[in-house]
Amino acid sequence: MHRRIRFLPRTAALLALALLASGVAAQMPPGPLFPEPFRVEHRLIQDDGDGTRFEGEPVVDTYGGSWIVSQRPDGARVIVDLARRELTEVRTDKGTYWTVSFDRFAELQNRLRAASTSALGSGTERAKAAGDAKARPQGSAAPAVLELVVTEEPAGAATKAARGGNDAASADSPAGRPGVKHLRVARKDAPATEAALEVWVDPSIRLSPAALSAVSALESEVLAAPAGPEKSAPVTASTAPGRYLAAARAQGAGALPVRTVRPAAQPEGFAAQGRIEDVATKVERLDRFPNDLVEVPEGLRRTPHPLEAVVRFLDEEAERNAAMSGAKAKGRP
Repeated sequence: MHRRIRFLPRTAALLALALLASGVAAQMPPGPLFPEPFRVEHRLIQDDGDGTRFEGEPVVDTYGGSWIVSQRPDGARVIVDLARRELTEVRTDKGTYWTVSFDRFAELQNRLRAASTSALGSGTERAKAAGDAKARPQGSAAPAVLELVVTEEPAGAATKAARGGNDAASADSPAGRPGVKHLRVARKDAPATEAALEVWVDPSIRLSPAALSAVSALESEVLAAPAGPEKSAPVTASTAPGRYLAAARAQGAGALPVRTVRPAAQPEGFAAQGRIEDVATKVERLDRFPNDLVEVPEGLRRTPHPLEAVVRFLDEEAERNAAMSGAKAKGRP
């Protein structure tokens, strides 16, 4: 089998951070969300179903207090501050950092989606879409009605699709430890061609209801892909993995997910071919949370979030196209 390795984008690593644990209530409860700190080392593996395989670099997520800190091998780290509702990335190798609120990050995603979706339309339509995205209140889109069914697979009976020919569920891995439960989450009355979300949860580490609520909100309000115009499209494990994972966490009474396997996104009406796996390679409890992980070293230069520049460019392009369309219309006989 042809095997090709590449590093998955940092955005994927950030999404994986939310998929391996559980989220952000508007009113934070008193006390830390994660009173007993722990660390999870994991990586993303994408199989396109045609023999092509992509492996992400290993990422280490540390949980403690009201923070989740995701560290990459290059030394960069993303700090999720659930109490302050902020995301911060620190790049000491480049001497820079950025900080953005949850609301601003969600807004940038909405504006990027609106600008990208309208790219095939006229310049006027693109400008209108960008303007609508700016004016759209956060959280205004009503969630689609979704009925999910969670079933527990017999011990050791990992499906062929979930196992995928690798040893991620072996006895010496977090997902293969005694007591770990294998759950399957699917839409009620889903067609046979629709793949489910497979989740392995470890009950030896359980998250409190407050932590579950906080991370679930992080997934749905901040890290989830913004709703697009295709409102009639069904919600599936590939389009809304966070909602499926929340159902698995609820079924596992807060048990920590140590492996997830979900179908890769496919056009509506097509059977899923590829799959995306997020597998923990190491889980350990910590005596204390290393506070230096959430500190921004002195001397670093603050920069805008990368999406800021992308959205600004798309907005300016939309305005230019709208102006050109108007000029052409005036010049017609």
